[in-house]
Amino acid sequence: MKQALTLLSLFLFFGFQAFSQNQPTVLITYFSQSGNTKILAEAVAEGAKSVEGIEVKLLTIEEVNPVELLEAEAIIVGSPVYNGNPAPPVLEFINSWPFENRPLMDKLGAAFVTGGGISIGEEGVMIDILRAMLIHGMIVMGGEEVEAAFGASAITGEGPFENEKMEDIFLKKAFGLGKRVAEKVIQISK
Repeated sequence: MKQALTLLSLFLFFGFQAFSQNQPTVLITYFSQSGNTKILAEAVAEGAKSVEGIEVKLLTIEEVNPVELLEAEAIIVGSPVYNGNPAPPVLEFINSWPFENRPLMDKLGAAFVTGGGISIGEEGVMIDILRAMLIHGMIVMGGEEVEAAFGASAITGEGPFENEKMEDIFLKKAFGLGKRVAEKVIQISK
């Protein structure tokens, strides 16, 4: 009896492991100096996690290894706005992606950003990230709403958005972006 229980336990453990490894992965990766982009990344991850059958990896760009990048079905990149551009570490990260034989081709890609002011470059930075993904042959996506057409963005330091807590409107768009990308991954994986 003890041997049968042990075998059953091993079967269940390895069976579960095999199942979880077959789930498609959404990799959400970001750089955040102030913590604002991290907050938005967490909302994107919550949206992706709301879709059944998806494995979500939420990592800083420093934590991502090449295997995780290559194994993910979708890659969602987040950056703060630095002088109207993606943060230099984000550009370095994207520039480190393998290009030979275009191994990222046909993966889904999306972007999210945070900016310290209104009209400080959020949309341009999302387009820069999406353009880099297009060069790799990725299929890029925006958010659920027309106001999130290029991805999700948040304003964090000007006018009505100077609060200590990020506004719900931005968190909702980030959630929607993660959810939409994860739903598309499931649809494509079938």
